[in-house]
Amino acid sequence: MRRIAMRIGLILALIAFALPARAQYELIEIEKPFRAHNLAGVVVDSTGAPVDGVVVVECDAIFIPLHAWNSAGESVPDVLDTDCDREPKHILRSTTTDANGHFAFPKAKTGTTHYLYLRSKGFDPMKITVKSRFFAKGQLRIKLVIAT
Repeated sequence: MRRIAMRIGLILALIAFALPARAQYELIEIEKPFRAHNLAGVVVDSTGAPVDGVVVVECDAIFIPLHAWNSAGESVPDVLDTDCDREPKHILRSTTTDANGHFAFPKAKTGTTHYLYLRSKGFDPMKITVKSRFFAKGQLRIKLVIAT
């Protein structure tokens, strides 16, 4: 009987330690705008390998002003929303990267600023600004950060 209890205890301990830890996600914001000829590119991980299945969303503006309340109950303006997915009316269009990490938004206007939000399981979500310029070089190369 004691052997059975020890085996059950050992199995339960192994299961408890074998369960994957949940990753902590942190929003990554790239302050400096990317410059590209068109709104297309490749998404890679920290090793440079392409990442498939990344959701790439173009928003009308990533920084959506909100009002929050501080501990004294006073309104605090200029709190920024973390993603435009929470407000579907701000989503202009979205796509998903292919097996080679490529994405594209055809017919993006040259000479404009675009706001992109990227998210994928296991990676920190990311907000970037892209300035589409006629004389800019090629496509975007976006490196995601692994969630810890």
